Amino acid sequence: MPPSLLAVALPVGLFLAFWALCYWPLSGLARAIETTVKNGPRWIERSRLLTWAIRRASPIAPYASILIVLILGGIASVGAGYLFGELAEQVGPATTVVNRVDQAINTWFGHERQPAMSVLLRAATTIGGTGGLALIVAVVAGALLVGKQRACAIFLVVTAVAGALLNLGLKMIFARSRPDLASALAAARGYSFPSGHAMGSFITFGALASVALRQRWPWKAKSAVLAIALTMTILVGLSRVYLGVHWASDIIGGWTAGAVWLTSAATAFEILLRLRRRRRGSPP
Repeated sequence: MPPSLLAVALPVGLFLAFWALCYWPLSGLARAIETTVKNGPRWIERSRLLTWAIRRASPIAPYASILIVLILGGIASVGAGYLFGELAEQVGPATTVVNRVDQAINTWFGHERQPAMSVLLRAATTIGGTGGLALIVAVVAGALLVGKQRACAIFLVVTAVAGALLNLGLKMIFARSRPDLASALAAARGYSFPSGHAMGSFITFGALASVALRQRWPWKAKSAVLAIALTMTILVGLSRVYLGVHWASDIIGGWTAGAVWLTSAATAFEILLRLRRRRRGSPP
């Protein structure tokens, strides 16, 4: 495939693949959940076992949704944290398998750069930088405030800003050197692990996808937003290795660290919303 055509096909192909994965499997899951919610009372009435279980659980039943969110969010956060910890142990010593793979990947990318692909991934790295992500967050948060979705706007801003600060702290802790920047196609400063672009884009686009899922949109639109978020996250991460300013393990470290913070923030947000609804007496 000609390099110029590949540069066009890469983002389009990623988007279509992610959209298909999000739309068909998850749309079936969404329909199953909707059917369960709609027919739940009828099934409970017919089942003595379910009726008995609900009566026994009556003291905690009002908090069931909060407990479910807390459990699922905790599992996701712990899992991502475990992966980050395992990777962090490998990025220090120069003789580890991770470092050897990093060297091989950076060498390969250094020999495979093409002008059209460089244009695409330079654009991706600009979008995934501090300025690009800040502009996206500001525009979307402003739109949410105009639409009277103050809680979602605050969640988006706080999650993105705190994630950026967390990345700076992690960089100072690990203090990993970047690849040799003499052959890099972009300027970079500071430490390497975890990648700020990868972590920031994962958190920001993940938070945007979380906000999109709360909207009253058709599932086709929601799954498209999910696909865009995944596509941009992949392209931003790929761009940092392609441009020669990060190791591949820096990108994975950024994604896993971002997953820890994003799942923690989203879990806290969902719990706070449910507690606020309970205080106001609103339906779940």
